Amino acid sequence: MDRPNIILITTDEQRWDTLGCYGNQKVKTPTLDALAEKGTLFAKAYNQNPVCIPARACLQTGRYTRQHGVSYMEAAVDSTPGLPPWEKTFMEHLQDAGYVTAAFGKIHMMPPKGYHETQLTGGKGARWTQSYGSPLGPGPLGPVYARWLDSVHPGGYELIYEQRREPEYRKYMTAISNVLPLEEYIDTWITENTREFVARDHDRPFFAWCGICGPHGPFDPPKPYDTMYPYDYVDISPTYLADDSDKPKHLQNGGGRFAKEPDDSLIRRVTAYYWGLCTYIDDMMERLFQTLAKCGKADNTLIIFTSDHGDHMGDWSRGGKGTFWEGSARVPFIVVPPSDMPRVPHVDGVIGTFQVAPTILEYAGVEIPKEMQATSLKPVVEGAEVAPGFALCEFEDNNQVRRGKSITTNRYKYAFWNTEDGQELYDMQEDPLEMRNLARDPGSQDLVRQHKEMLLQHLLDSEKPIRRW
Repeated sequence: MDRPNIILITTDEQRWDTLGCYGNQKVKTPTLDALAEKGTLFAKAYNQNPVCIPARACLQTGRYTRQHGVSYMEAAVDSTPGLPPWEKTFMEHLQDAGYVTAAFGKIHMMPPKGYHETQLTGGKGARWTQSYGSPLGPGPLGPVYARWLDSVHPGGYELIYEQRREPEYRKYMTAISNVLPLEEYIDTWITENTREFVARDHDRPFFAWCGICGPHGPFDPPKPYDTMYPYDYVDISPTYLADDSDKPKHLQNGGGRFAKEPDDSLIRRVTAYYWGLCTYIDDMMERLFQTLAKCGKADNTLIIFTSDHGDHMGDWSRGGKGTFWEGSARVPFIVVPPSDMPRVPHVDGVIGTFQVAPTILEYAGVEIPKEMQATSLKPVVEGAEVAPGFALCEFEDNNQVRRGKSITTNRYKYAFWNTEDGQELYDMQEDPLEMRNLARDPGSQDLVRQHKEMLLQHLLDSEKPIRRW
């Protein structure tokens, strides 16, 4: 067969446990469940940074944050430093090898490079309640989507931000029914742009990045997804309002509003809207895959589906991300190779999501550059090798004061924060909910020391010099 086409699909802030193929029996995701049946499902995929732009820089380069330099996000997102010019993305390597490359939606790369064609948005941006004039910068849905939306619905773009200024937007932590109809919603626009590109007659293999904005907040599904899940039907986190006194102090007390609620009505509402977005995304994927099949390209296309990070969605009374806990750092990860290539159905070992970059290059027949710290998952998909069995993750808050690093193995998760009490160790086999911090247990100090040394060793390994010439 010829070199495969490649489609990378990333959602934003989607937990691994929002798909039926990961065991959720309530959220309806038949399209992605079928995708997992067709390919390889990675049960334990962890990002290399639990916030948007750094996580995506890792995906694009196959390198850790301290290697490529995008280690944090500014509060005003557009001022976040992007990749330095000498960092080469896997998309640029594909271009060098003759691929036509395109990106649609949210890739969060500033400035974007490695694409012949783009139709981009900065994402939904829950903090923005006005399209222009905010100290945070312009509304990140952005001018490209705004121009298109106003062409089909004059004034539609401003309606989005007007709705966000309504009292219920903050009252319900952005869980609202979107003011726009489904066909005008941001992720429908992204999906349709991707479909149009995929359906074209290309004279060479293509790479398309479909960057879905959801289920990141605002949790604002269009109809009918806003009422798909009754509030009393959804599951809320078993650690919601649980005792977190053994966690590092800066992670205690929920870090936000959920901890102050007198009951669980708000988290149920937020979860219902979040689940609605997950099912909506699944239906958009059905559109995309139908197009791929209809134009006869499905058999010779590599598909990778993942997310940049998760959402606590009530874990320890938290929303958002920015910790190394499962809800924040663990994401769905599915690889579907071309139909004539071997694959195993399921991989249990821990992997890192930055392995996307070398995996795509190997399937494309492109030499993996030596500076890529990540290794290809193609041999793992084919059953020739086992998963790495560890994932290194790093975090800096947006003022670059608080920092943390973690290592997750097939059995344990260890995290070190630069705070006075900043150690965490969880036995993920015996304690998958991370209820008991063994770093506080006098009888577990040998385990703590072993994992601290393991973290240090992996950090040192990632600092080995690489010749570029």
